[in-house]
Amino acid sequence: MVVLVLGFGPFGSVVDNPARRVALAVDGQTLGRGVGRIVGREMPVSYARSERLTLDLVEELGPALVLGVGVASGRTEALVEQVGNHRADPLLFDVDGVGLADHGAGQGSLVSASAAPLATALGVGLSLDAGGYVCNSWLFRALRAGLPAAFLHVPPSGFPAAALRSGLSRLVRARPGRS
Repeated sequence: MVVLVLGFGPFGSVVDNPARRVALAVDGQTLGRGVGRIVGREMPVSYARSERLTLDLVEELGPALVLGVGVASGRTEALVEQVGNHRADPLLFDVDGVGLADHGAGQGSLVSASAAPLATALGVGLSLDAGGYVCNSWLFRALRAGLPAAFLHVPPSGFPAAALRSGLSRLVRARPGRS
């Protein structure tokens, strides 16, 4: 079993994104003996390129869970996002200079079935507002594509890699059908 963890990289004034750091820190770690492994990668803060990278890695790896990780500058604690909305701040552009409207804006909200179990496994809270930037769009598009996706927003101080690995291990061990 593979859990794919994708952490957003630098953007704007965030030159050392804690989301990227935690994703790369858990890369190659196991989920327990005989359970599986974590593949951690950086993804660009780009509407189009983050979506393409995600879909390419899902096709290559066939993960049981795809976890996006992003930084939430205004938060002091990590939260798992329950809802991906297809909306964005019209004044925010990704690292490619593209706004969401230029990337095919639509309407709708989708709920992540993995959100509540992940929040419990990580010992963090849930959020109903993934913001108005690439993180929110990524979650919406991943869910719309039918991926087993969830999203974790971390504060600027980051999130401990050991806590993420441990929480992911608890999550996959609790999955129905596991022996």
